[in-house]
Amino acid sequence: MRNVAVIGAGMAGCVVARRLVDAGLSVHVFDKGRAAGGRMASRRAGLRRFDHGAQFMTVRGHAMRSWLDDWQRAGVIAPWEGACTADNARWVAVPGMNALAPRMLWGAELHAGTRVLALRRDRYGFALMTEAGPVADCFDAVVLTMPAPQATELLRSSDLEHAEAMRADLDRVRYEPCWSLMLAFDSRLPVEDVLRPAAGPLSWAARDSSKPQRDPSQECWVAHAGADWSTTHLESAPEDIATALTQSFLAQIPGSPSPVHQTAHRWRYARVSRALGRPCLWHPEIGLGYASDGCIGARIEDAFDSGFALADSLLGQDLASSGRRP
Repeated sequence: MRNVAVIGAGMAGCVVARRLVDAGLSVHVFDKGRAAGGRMASRRAGLRRFDHGAQFMTVRGHAMRSWLDDWQRAGVIAPWEGACTADNARWVAVPGMNALAPRMLWGAELHAGTRVLALRRDRYGFALMTEAGPVADCFDAVVLTMPAPQATELLRSSDLEHAEAMRADLDRVRYEPCWSLMLAFDSRLPVEDVLRPAAGPLSWAARDSSKPQRDPSQECWVAHAGADWSTTHLESAPEDIATALTQSFLAQIPGSPSPVHQTAHRWRYARVSRALGRPCLWHPEIGLGYASDGCIGARIEDAFDSGFALADSLLGQDLASSGRRP
């Protein structure tokens, strides 16, 4: 096995790609977004920066902790002091949450803005069909790391052995959506860096400009709506959502000024509410696998652990088939 396609460039896809590249494999990563990172996303509005997806990472297990020193030495993560708890550090990528992905994907070939529509397999390997047409390369294995419903849709359009069994597994995964609100103000608001509203549609709000390597002169906030409210308003226009959530945010801070910037973004598959309960899926007969937070749980580390497990499975098969020892 020498040529692998990874579809999805969130944390799970980045981990798989990093480990396969380090093992000497050729890796192509495909993502429909404009940049790698998945929900570890950042957005700019002029001089302002917003982490409008995942706000931070916590690290509890050995696998991800073993990578922390490398990330810190490279200067791509730092603790978010204003949000750390007494028993757990909260880590953020710097200067934005999407900064970690390029570090992890070094050595892989990233195809951003590329939506894969179908997979085909013959005696030479996998072929990928995209919106722009077929990919020229042929792949020995394909790894899917997008949210389970998107992986199911791709498998449904692909005539593959074992695809039905994988789809049945992925159909058990459930997600909750989240509307994310980005706000900016001309002056600093007289509140703590993290707010947890007790009532109303918002479940979380944080001063994004308090994170390390952010510009503290830019008063930037990110707020997340709760799952129930986001579900009820899932198909509403972003402009209407921004207005409603801004009103809710301002109600938490009496006398606060009007924002100079407000934007809403919908995350349809924001948080895993029912995981598969297995570290990953791997069908060695055809070289098809799946990894994501949907396999284990809702945290970024769950996506990391799932990608790590799938890389183990793939590399273990490669070593066994070549007669080498790990």
